[in-house]
Amino acid sequence: MNKNRIVAFLSRFERGFESKGAGNTSPDNGEVVTPVEPVINTPKFDIDTLLQLKTFLYLFGGTVIFLLQTYNTLTIINLARENEKLREQIVMTSSVITSQELKVHELHSIHNITQDAFKIGLMPSGVPAVELWP
Repeated sequence: MNKNRIVAFLSRFERGFESKGAGNTSPDNGEVVTPVEPVINTPKFDIDTLLQLKTFLYLFGGTVIFLLQTYNTLTIINLARENEKLREQIVMTSSVITSQELKVHELHSIHNITQDAFKIGLMPSGVPAVELWP
């Protein structure tokens, strides 16, 4: 019985190809040999699977994690820029402080020289010590 079913099944394909004329004739016995076409099952996109609660929650969770990671990366980049600006300000401030310290030392030494001059009896004068000629 299985043999009869197989023959009937195959004969349906032979009749379909004979009517279309798509078969090849075998040189041995003149029978028509039909080529077998592969069956390809292509997956179809199904929106129902996306609308299921479990899948939707997975997609939502993944999206939230992706957005948080992106936000954290952008925050790190902004903090690095701010850090560089603050380093530049520290360098500038330290150079200003250094120049101010030098000025304070200069004024302190002038003050000490003035006190030593008072001790030996010298008085300040409004006339410059050196005359400049144009």
